[in-house]
Amino acid sequence: MNAVIVLCHFCELHGPLAIFCTQTLRETRLSDVLSNKRGDSLGKKCAACTSLGETLVLMTKDEESQAKFVSSQQPMIQDVIPLVKQAAFRSLSCEITNKDDGLVFFGDGSRGHVLSHSFQIPDSKARGFYRLFSIVVLMKDKLFLVNIQPFLSHNLRKISSELKDYANAANPGEQSRQSEKAQRLSEGMGFSQPRPLTELTGEKHIFAHIHSQFAWILWAGAQYLKESVTIGSPMVPPWLGKDTEEGFTMVQVDKEEWLMRKHGIDEGDDDIAIIRDFRRFRSLLESHFIPLCYCVIVGTQVLLRGPSGETLRMIKCLKKLLPKYLHRLIHVDASKYLPPSECRILSVSFNITVPQSCTGIFRVEFPKRREDKFSIEWLGDLPGKTPDLLTKILRAFEEEQFTDIVLEKHLRVLIEEWNNKIQCLKKIQNSQDVNRIKKILSVQQQDALLVNYWSNNA
Repeated sequence: MNAVIVLCHFCELHGPLAIFCTQTLRETRLSDVLSNKRGDSLGKKCAACTSLGETLVLMTKDEESQAKFVSSQQPMIQDVIPLVKQAAFRSLSCEITNKDDGLVFFGDGSRGHVLSHSFQIPDSKARGFYRLFSIVVLMKDKLFLVNIQPFLSHNLRKISSELKDYANAANPGEQSRQSEKAQRLSEGMGFSQPRPLTELTGEKHIFAHIHSQFAWILWAGAQYLKESVTIGSPMVPPWLGKDTEEGFTMVQVDKEEWLMRKHGIDEGDDDIAIIRDFRRFRSLLESHFIPLCYCVIVGTQVLLRGPSGETLRMIKCLKKLLPKYLHRLIHVDASKYLPPSECRILSVSFNITVPQSCTGIFRVEFPKRREDKFSIEWLGDLPGKTPDLLTKILRAFEEEQFTDIVLEKHLRVLIEEWNNKIQCLKKIQNSQDVNRIKKILSVQQQDALLVNYWSNNA
């Protein structure tokens, strides 16, 4: 996670200051950073404002990503120092919530975005008998910081609670040795040097403990939320946002799912089981598998005639080759034949009369007995160059290293990729711009039928 986590305190002599910083270094060499910091000076500070000093650093390395989480008195990167100073000042002065152990979000694009958590640690020798501390998380990515706020909130509160527990455990020992609080109340306020955090908590290695927690937050924060980039708009269910005149919301019922349960095929909703069926149909259809996939993705009507259970299994497989908005053109277990203008994938029983195969109908007759083979009829021909999507689908099925899980996810990615290309082309009005975008998106002439079918029904 590209962020800086800083422990700050309000010193009675020097005001709000950052005393401990942890940040991530990836490509930067630690030796180069330390050599650049040799000339820097922290200035004359009191013991409370000093944690590790000018030369000492703590480092934790992630062997998998080779990221180094480095803690020091000041940030290792010089450009970050003024940002941290300003964040520390605001977190302990004006950006404080009235709610105990609350969090405050502030910042902007130029000075960074900050999530601040302020808390109090008891100190019998301080003004008001407590010291004000804060933990701030500084980063440039506003959306990322806001999205991981629940994760940071939980862990920052956990760290502050541990520090207060350490201080409360050490404070009764002080009060038994000398009643500093009672003496100050009776004799008036006297000046005392601010004490460091190691003395307040009674833990000699408290900063090593804080470093381990800050380093873990930076490492785990990168795993908590990951971003992915897609082209175009995400697929939207066709029923989303459609309301009736009476104010009811339209919900699309998955008829295939209901029929699968009716026929006792429980694994029909399992993506892995569908992929297994897909592989089985591929071997059964033999050379007809490629024309079948071609007709599905370009919109040629596919007519399945056979037992309801088997035709439903094949339809579940063929749906994997289409975006969701084209699923409405699929009819399962129809009571009569429907023309291509109404549906593109149709399943019927043996007793339904259907037209003969032609260039516009790919007809699949399921075997009535197990020892029989499929009867495939289609008068059309595959083009010399098949669509790019079909080429990638066939290559994925031929890849021996792909498990069922990998193949299912790979097919989903391929469909989403081409759906995003279609959405981009639909937003372009000028014909010259369309040709330019097609070239950028690698949409070629052999993809024309697919593009027309998907875009006209999106």
